[in-house]
Amino acid sequence: MADFTDKAQEAVGRAKETAGDLTGNEDLKAEGAADTAEAKVKQGVDAVTEKAGDVVDAVTEAGSSAVDTASEKAEDVKQSVGQAVDGAKQQVSEIADDPAAALSDSRVVISAIAAAVLLLFVVRRRRQPTHRGRRAAKRAAKAGIGRALSR
Repeated sequence: MADFTDKAQEAVGRAKETAGDLTGNEDLKAEGAADTAEAKVKQGVDAVTEKAGDVVDAVTEAGSSAVDTASEKAEDVKQSVGQAVDGAKQQVSEIADDPAAALSDSRVVISAIAAAVLLLFVVRRRRQPTHRGRRAAKRAAKAGIGRALSR
């Protein structure tokens, strides 16, 4: 309804502007131009409001879809983790029931050695100071400053 009212106001403004031009009445011509401009501004605001509503609807729909997808993925991960935990519990109970048989299994011994080596490596890495991160941060800061100064 507002669109029709704005179009009518624009037509009246043009008519006043034309009448003022034909009669030489500058006040009527200016009043018509003002009416026309006001109607066009209102139409523009209505168009922008409509587009903003469309964008809000699209963003809301996309957000809802993303939440649904994330929920589905989270449920899949939860099920996978549950299955892995159940399998680990079963293996631990088997080892607890017969530790000698577990030690005779070469896979268990190799896994224990690999875990110990990995743990030793991680502990050793944490003790060593790392300068790589600081150097990378300094280079990034210098590059950013250089780009900012070159603009």
